Amino acid sequence: MAFMRERQLAANGLDFFVAEAGEPGNPLVLCLHGFPECWASWRYQLPVLAQSGYHAVAPDLRGYGYTGGPAEVDAYRQSVLAEDVVALIRALGHESAILIGHDWGCALTWQVARRYPEMIRAVVGMSVPYGGPAPEAPTVSMQRLFEDRFFYMLYFQQPQLPEQELEADVPISLRKIFHSLSADGIADFRAHPDDTGFLQSMSTPAEQPRWMREEDLAYYVERFQHSGFTGPINWYRAMDASWEESRDDDNWQLPMPTLFIGGMQDPVIVFGQKALQRMPDYIPDLRTVMLDQCGHWIQMEQAAEVNREMIAFLEGVDGKG
Repeated sequence: MAFMRERQLAANGLDFFVAEAGEPGNPLVLCLHGFPECWASWRYQLPVLAQSGYHAVAPDLRGYGYTGGPAEVDAYRQSVLAEDVVALIRALGHESAILIGHDWGCALTWQVARRYPEMIRAVVGMSVPYGGPAPEAPTVSMQRLFEDRFFYMLYFQQPQLPEQELEADVPISLRKIFHSLSADGIADFRAHPDDTGFLQSMSTPAEQPRWMREEDLAYYVERFQHSGFTGPINWYRAMDASWEESRDDDNWQLPMPTLFIGGMQDPVIVFGQKALQRMPDYIPDLRTVMLDQCGHWIQMEQAAEVNREMIAFLEGVDGKG
């Protein structure tokens, strides 16, 4: 990727791997990936953002890839992850940024925007709706909803077992996950109530899709073989601690211009319908776009549409064009 510059950048006690495009003096756009991903999930966005006049940066987030991170679950609370983002903005030489997030990176984007609104000029969130404060701890809600049935977020609360499953064959694990949660694979993916593992009900695609070619997948595989899965899964294990430390907060409104993009075949959108309906209550300046024939991997599956919506939104924010 000739347009890309890659480097390690010290921030909040970690040595972050970052990929960047565009001039450092331009307005900063920081792109935050999800699970099980890395900076490269933004490979279709970074050059477009750079061409549009932005300093576009995508890090491997805490616990991932060539950033890595501690093994302790407590180090993955949302408050700590939000401090990572603020420290990255400053380490990149900026006082403010536009945040773009997907999946866990989207959940983190909402937290940064509500905790540090003076630093966030605008937000583009993908896949995970923002529903404001939750009345009870996440795992309590999930246990009540799923009872004895398998649900991967509850499975991920266990020590070691999820890592053992995913690390047993990293290429197969990633191949199955990217396929099964995409628009092409979701019809065949139905987790069974008596599943005992995350990958059990997932199928392997006959061939890789255009948005995740063999060479793309190999890049992700190399990153997870380097980092392992403990850091990434710790984001899930820290959910209740994150809820506990923010339950008394009163700053849940997001004042900045916000674009939310969802995939109509994304199971996270189906699961998050209540939050999706609540979003306008907490984000007054909100535009929502739903993309058909789009599963969970929104910015890869529908890169051209995402780029078009993203740039049009940012032109409105910055008065460009």
